[in-house]
Amino acid sequence: MKKLLSCILALLLVLTAVVPAFAAEESAEPSANRDYPLVIVRGMDFGGLSVNTGTPQEQSCLVAPGFGDIVKLVGNLAGTYFTEKTLDTDALIGFLDGMMGLMACDENGNSRYDVSYAKYPQAVSNYPLLQAEYEMNAQNEIGIVKSAVEHYGADNTYYFTYDWRLDPTDTADDLNTMIEQAKADHNAEKVDLVCCSMGGIVTDSYIYEYGCESLHNVVFDSSTFCGTYVTTELFQGKVLITEQMLYNFLGNFIQSDFVLKLFSKLGLFKFAANFAMDFIDKYQDVIYDEFLYDVFVTMPSLWALVQHDQYQACLDYMFPTEELRTQYAGLIARADHLQEMVAGLDEMLLSLPEHGVNVSVIAAYETQMIPVYPSAAYQSDGTLETALMLGRATVSETRSTLGDDYVADNPECLSPDRCIDTSHVLFPESTWAIRNASHVIGDYGSDLNDFLFWLLTYDGQPTVHSNPDYPRFMKSDSSEAIYYFE
Repeated sequence: MKKLLSCILALLLVLTAVVPAFAAEESAEPSANRDYPLVIVRGMDFGGLSVNTGTPQEQSCLVAPGFGDIVKLVGNLAGTYFTEKTLDTDALIGFLDGMMGLMACDENGNSRYDVSYAKYPQAVSNYPLLQAEYEMNAQNEIGIVKSAVEHYGADNTYYFTYDWRLDPTDTADDLNTMIEQAKADHNAEKVDLVCCSMGGIVTDSYIYEYGCESLHNVVFDSSTFCGTYVTTELFQGKVLITEQMLYNFLGNFIQSDFVLKLFSKLGLFKFAANFAMDFIDKYQDVIYDEFLYDVFVTMPSLWALVQHDQYQACLDYMFPTEELRTQYAGLIARADHLQEMVAGLDEMLLSLPEHGVNVSVIAAYETQMIPVYPSAAYQSDGTLETALMLGRATVSETRSTLGDDYVADNPECLSPDRCIDTSHVLFPESTWAIRNASHVIGDYGSDLNDFLFWLLTYDGQPTVHSNPDYPRFMKSDSSEAIYYFE
């Protein structure tokens, strides 16, 4: 079962990861003088990891299958299933191994292979070779970097990349080096910082290891700063695929309610959900024995995302025997250390304003996660769960509401569509939720990019009352234009 979970988690991460590349513009002038340099901490980047770097054998750790490979796999699976009422699991496992095997970590949570990634330890003005790519793609983190060059200047903008698989407390050492470099370059006491997606837990780890004295304005952008439910639940064997979840997931791609309801009336979603759960029941043992358990379960970063109150249950499920606990003792020791941080996470984050750090939190909602675990039914941006990205909000299921009878403790914190309640998030007065926005908010040239840089450059602590253009709840479209609830 545990290797099935690794398979599901692998597919989930691959399908939802944001993997763009970028280049920096070195000549742009800042639009205003900034007291502090800006550090941008990117999120998970599957495509950014490679092996045999600098040799003719260099290749990405994520090996994209060819169309012929996919056709062959589907043919094998369909052929054996419909003729022999079984499944060619060897073909499936071999296919996934070929895609993701190079990402494997060992029993101590260290990379099995010599993996490398592009690093930018200096200001982005020092990397002219990135300029061509810079203009080709200005979405997500790339869009943030491009705008940062215009707002702060290329000499004042720093882009932090890292191996997202590894221990984030080790990664925090490298982030600290960049922050200290940025401060020294500009004789500054602090930096502004925006952390995206997986960068949230990296930033948490930095604060845990080094404190917050070097931070001025911090924006948690669609981030893992409160962990994830997907890792927490899959590491406990909580696999669930329902008819409604499949309906909502397909709704990410098909905008016609008529088509969705027609598919539902024909029983397609029910059939697919039943087939998927039957598959899990039938083949979980085979996949447990043969699939790449060590690829994702041994990544320390994922253990940092587990909710602390369920950490022991995850350990008990993933390592149920003394033999396994001994074999993975190194990894478990890393996970224990990470969970020491997670145990005091809320208290640590809540102390930031007391130390003069301005904190803002932004996240999107109303996109269905890939439906493979119970909490996937609830509000998300398609990559991470909205509840945790907002700092532990109360949220409805996707394409639903909290109900007409739901009463928020603070009525101002209930979204007009009754999907989100931020009454009890960590920072209720500086947390914004945007319906239909994408994961990692800030495409270059968009309204939401302007909003992000308003947060970063605001003089003091921005709140949901500071600017009528940016209320607590907003709506967006695919171009990240801002719309308002009536």
